[in-house]
Amino acid sequence: MSAALDTVVDVPVAFGAAAVAADDGGLRVQLATDAGRPDASVATRLHRPAVVRDALLALGDVLASDLRFRGRDRADYLAYLLAKGKGVSKQVWEAQKEYLRLRYGEAARSEEPLDPVLTVGDDALRIELLSRDESAYAQLAVRAAALVEPALAAGTTFLDLSPAALRAIGRMRSYRPTTLALGPAPAAAVGSRRVPLRWLRAFGQITAAARLPTVRFALAPIDLYNVLFSLRMRKARQAPRALRYGLVPGQAPRVVLEPWDLVLTSNGGPYLGERPLVVRTWGRNRLLVLARLLPHARAVHVYLQGPGLPAFYVVDLGDASFTLALSGWTDAGWAGVATFDQLAGGDRDLVELRAGVDLARGETFARPLLATPPPADALRFRDAREAAAHRHLAEGQAKLVRVHDLGAEGERIEGEVDDGRAHRRFHAAFTIDREGRTAGAACTCPAFRRAGIKEGPCEHMIALRVLHVRELARREAARGTEEGQRLIRAETRTLFRRTAGGSETYRLSLDDRAVTARWGAAEPLRMLRQLHPTADDARAAYFARLAELAEKGYIDASA
Repeated sequence: MSAALDTVVDVPVAFGAAAVAADDGGLRVQLATDAGRPDASVATRLHRPAVVRDALLALGDVLASDLRFRGRDRADYLAYLLAKGKGVSKQVWEAQKEYLRLRYGEAARSEEPLDPVLTVGDDALRIELLSRDESAYAQLAVRAAALVEPALAAGTTFLDLSPAALRAIGRMRSYRPTTLALGPAPAAAVGSRRVPLRWLRAFGQITAAARLPTVRFALAPIDLYNVLFSLRMRKARQAPRALRYGLVPGQAPRVVLEPWDLVLTSNGGPYLGERPLVVRTWGRNRLLVLARLLPHARAVHVYLQGPGLPAFYVVDLGDASFTLALSGWTDAGWAGVATFDQLAGGDRDLVELRAGVDLARGETFARPLLATPPPADALRFRDAREAAAHRHLAEGQAKLVRVHDLGAEGERIEGEVDDGRAHRRFHAAFTIDREGRTAGAACTCPAFRRAGIKEGPCEHMIALRVLHVRELARREAARGTEEGQRLIRAETRTLFRRTAGGSETYRLSLDDRAVTARWGAAEPLRMLRQLHPTADDARAAYFARLAELAEKGYIDASA
């Protein structure tokens, strides 16, 4: 079996056409499900057709969403230069066309996303799907109270949400009785989807992430509206492009849009956590898919797992709920190692294709994603590079040489990997900016020399990044003890404090014998650097200063 075949699975499907019928002032919308899995079906009148309509259209928005950067097609421009006799060779033009054919042509279309998954139960019907860029997951749960005299057949199948089906859904109106039917259509066309295994792995990652402890608070619908309105009216031209949540027990959450430091105070009630927190999230433009749900929303519940980690937004629609789960960054899909190893901290088995999580109810429901799932080993890692990176870690071949904090520019990681199979030592270095993107990468391995970072980070970079995350987690867990503090020789902590005029930033760094403080309300920050006689003296002064800042009301927001 070739490497290409190892990365995809053929999923047979059979879909018919969507249909809309109107009679006696009512409307019947028939959406096709997979005729190969005919057990699950729904036929019911809708208590609030407009809510279901907008929720289904929001699912369509998520399904089509792809916010990844795409390079421009310059083939026409290169042809123009050639016609004018400019200095562009024919070989360059041919190479450009070949690249575009492979990147966006039939070869690129050989992999297809998994169709929306419909699960019908006694209490609700649920529809789940992933966005095209694999960074956003959506789940619509329509409760039994929203259905009038329903005829439900329990089971799991695939649902057609093609453009034709979405046009049929768009005809639903609140002023006329509406019947929704989900089931196999006659004359279904039999086909198959070549679904990448990473899509299946992503569903398992989402289920595992939803079960982990989170920080929870509520926003009023008007709060989310203000965030989305602000994003539409402004364009961030510099980093950080984050959504920062300031959470103080007993106080209303505050949402800060960076880099403008625009502060929005929530109207959804006080934060009920036990300790103050500042949490940055990235990829905020993905929240725009929730815009059409806001007129129906009663509350928006936010579940955060930490800075740069996945975030869940649950929109309460009364007798329905809409969950949007976002990976740490738009460029880091749910199946990727960069997102999830920070959560798991190890090589635990995260593949779960037979169950989903309904966060609105805090329940787990049965949902066999495929009739015949692939072996769990095939879904353990996103791709061969990630598998090789974890092999290096398991065999103790990766070592961090130097980690240097670059302030606003991010963090520079340097290390080496002794690859026993290649009988070579590879040196890698890269910078992770404040938005989690990799820049300034270099590695001595053949893969990097051939393609650089165009095909993604090499296995040695992945291994070093995971090792760095694990080291940070180990130090964070031990920093409350004297023994753990002695292990820390260099680190930077970022703290925030609310003031009447906005917020103040305090960035404190320890580097061997030096302690550097940067503080202020806006960039550039004021700076003071102190050099101590010994590293122990510097470390003692560093932790004493952190304790003093905590007493003054500063909240640690270090990622």
